[in-house]
Amino acid sequence: MSSFLTQQLINYYVKEKYTLRYTGGMVPDVNQIIVKEKGIFTNVISPSSKAKLRLLFEVAPLGFLVEKAGGYSSDGYQSVLDKEIINLGDRTQVAYGSKNEIIRFEETLYGKSRLKSEGVPVGAAA
Repeated sequence: MSSFLTQQLINYYVKEKYTLRYTGGMVPDVNQIIVKEKGIFTNVISPSSKAKLRLLFEVAPLGFLVEKAGGYSSDGYQSVLDKEIINLGDRTQVAYGSKNEIIRFEETLYGKSRLKSEGVPVGAAA
C-alpha cells in the first residue's frame, strides 16, 4: 500500500467534511463512533509506519464490541476477529466503522472489499 492511497482516503474524509479527531486513545475514539453511530476509526500502516496496535490486547477486543454493536472491522482484507493470533505481541492495522465506511477503506487502500460479496460472513456480525 502506498502513502498516496492513504492520502487519497484522507482527502476523501476532508472533502466530505468528516470531523477528524485524534485523542491519542483508541478507546475514546471508538467509543465516539459507537455512541454517535457514525464515523470511522483507522490506524493505517505504510512503508514508513509499521503497525502499533496489538491484535490480542487492543484490536480484537474493540473489534468484538464494534461488531456486536452492529459495526464492522477490517485489517484491510478481513474482519480483525478472523485474524489468527500467532504471538502475544502480534500487531496489525485496523479500521472500525459502518459497512460502507469499511468498504471504502478496503477499496481505497487495497482495490476491493470482501463486504461487497453477498453472503460472506463477517466476524462476530455473522
